[in-house]
Amino acid sequence: MTIPHIAIAVIINLLWGSMYIAASFGLQDFPPVFFTGIRFLLLLVFLFSFIRVPKQLIVPLFRIGLLMGVGMYLTLYISVAMAENVASIAVFGKLEVPFAVILGVILLNEKIGIKRITGIGIAMIGAGIIGFDPAAFDDLPALFWMAVSCAFAAYAMIKIRELGDVHPLTITGWVSLVGAPVLLLTSFVFEENHWQTLQESTIVGWSALFYTAIMSSIIAHSGLFFLLQRYPVGLIAPFYLLSPIFAILGAVFILDDQLTTGLIIGSGLILFGVGWIIKRTPH
Repeated sequence: MTIPHIAIAVIINLLWGSMYIAASFGLQDFPPVFFTGIRFLLLLVFLFSFIRVPKQLIVPLFRIGLLMGVGMYLTLYISVAMAENVASIAVFGKLEVPFAVILGVILLNEKIGIKRITGIGIAMIGAGIIGFDPAAFDDLPALFWMAVSCAFAAYAMIKIRELGDVHPLTITGWVSLVGAPVLLLTSFVFEENHWQTLQESTIVGWSALFYTAIMSSIIAHSGLFFLLQRYPVGLIAPFYLLSPIFAILGAVFILDDQLTTGLIIGSGLILFGVGWIIKRTPH
């Protein structure tokens, strides 16, 4: 890879990692379901031109929209809203990789060797260490919802693989198309004071909304598509491990999160296990 393209890969993961920090600020102004629904509404406005697809793709994309728009992202932002320590849930988000491998075995009869099983085991041990660390113990509900988000993400990854060659922004557009109305309706049923929330929301809250929508989704996914057009997935995938590192740094230095020995060891094991799986997964 050229140095400019390496820089793009690093910036993409910086945007993904900083999403957790931005969301934590936005969720101080907005309830989580309302926040996620507005986020998808913004994305839908920007990505409407990507919505049109051949008829045979409508049903698969609708299913992915439910999995990601209603499942993955909703539970992700619920997790961020509940978390006292954002660093731990950011690393937990990488469990989608071993989850995807496990689901591939269950649903697609894929074969995995002892090396990838080892990687899954290492990542799960790391997750257990984080879960029982005193600094994260109060965050068990947030960690639970992040694990649920990872399960949705892993299943969505399998369904996206079945799509074939579809532009990432088309997928994001359909996730927004399905997610926005469902989440906004859910918010109006289960959350309160929407008009008051809009009136009292700050420039920080709206900036967080736009940042998570535009920078973390549109810009980052466009950059990823740019790189995948030029390099094999196996060369790009290891860069994914940078996003939780950026999230941890932001959580510690911006949100004043506590970084304990248990969190460091657990995070290291998760990232090592995920990296081990990526390295030994055919692309």
